[in-house]
Amino acid sequence: MAGNTRGKLKEKFEGIHRNLDWSTVHCLSALVLIKEHNPKLTEAVESLAKGISTLDELAQGIYGKL
Repeated sequence: MAGNTRGKLKEKFEGIHRNLDWSTVHCLSALVLIKEHNPKLTEAVESLAKGISTLDELAQGIYGKL
């Protein structure tokens, strides 16, 4: 466990990354379940996964500057 503010922030951003990574895994699992049954839902989940990826890139950028 980190003792200073910088270390604590790094831990928080590692947690953000792990959570976003799990969100991506869940989106991929949802896409497997949806298959071709519902194209609009497929498109929505793919858009969600893309947004999650963007958020993760932003979080990693911040982490890299800590």
